[in-house]
Amino acid sequence: MRRREFVKSSVVLLGGWALVARGQPTKKVGTTGSKISLGAAINKGGRQRMLSQRMVKAYAQLGLGVLPARSMKILENSRALFENQLTELLEFAPSPEVKVLYQEMNAAWPAMRENLMTAPSPETGSLLYKASEDILKIAHRATVELEKLSGRPAGKLVNIAGRQRMLSQRAAKLYMLREWKIPQATGQELKVVRDEFKQALSLLKAAPESTPEIKAQLEMAETQWLFFDRALEFQKSVSQDEDISRRNVATTSEHLLEIFEIVTGLYERGV
Repeated sequence: MRRREFVKSSVVLLGGWALVARGQPTKKVGTTGSKISLGAAINKGGRQRMLSQRMVKAYAQLGLGVLPARSMKILENSRALFENQLTELLEFAPSPEVKVLYQEMNAAWPAMRENLMTAPSPETGSLLYKASEDILKIAHRATVELEKLSGRPAGKLVNIAGRQRMLSQRAAKLYMLREWKIPQATGQELKVVRDEFKQALSLLKAAPESTPEIKAQLEMAETQWLFFDRALEFQKSVSQDEDISRRNVATTSEHLLEIFEIVTGLYERGV
């Protein structure tokens, strides 16, 4: 992996995010006085999907003892970012449909937040599985509504690239929950996520709007995906130490997330 190039273009700091605006806003919607652009709203709305999965992944990693210090930092930073973005998106809400959806998210969030702050246990992990699925559905519907308002191909690409972030975390979440013996997380569900990720990666590579800069990032994503996919397959291997397998899934899912944070931001410029 071209690490030097990757670090230069990344705005992700270890254990959290230092997110900065890329380019000038090209389109603003709504009457709330919010300063974010529509492209940024699609990006942030899509990131809520990812965070719903990442928080539970980190919680399960704590329960399994996987990189506990790093997992705790990921959980704390993700929780804070989710709340900050929810406030922004509630304020921005450019249509009644979007407003209602973020109000639903705001109502569903406290129960999930409370469970995330408890000592990790498989019982709470099961509750968080359901809560994260509910919030994921709301976040996805809201992001699709925002995409429709953009009326531009780039808006769809921001949504798709942003969803790749979610899929990277969802795959890792399902893996960790299965390792933790949470029955709701099935192998079939994990297979669906992996198939969707590969299909979307091919779509982004073929998109006319994908610049050479974006394609370079997608090449790195493809390489990281091979490592990640292989790590997911190791869950039943008798020759592979289970702690190593779990750490590989944890770290590689974060590498994929970092790349798609960059890619989503690059597509955002065109909205």
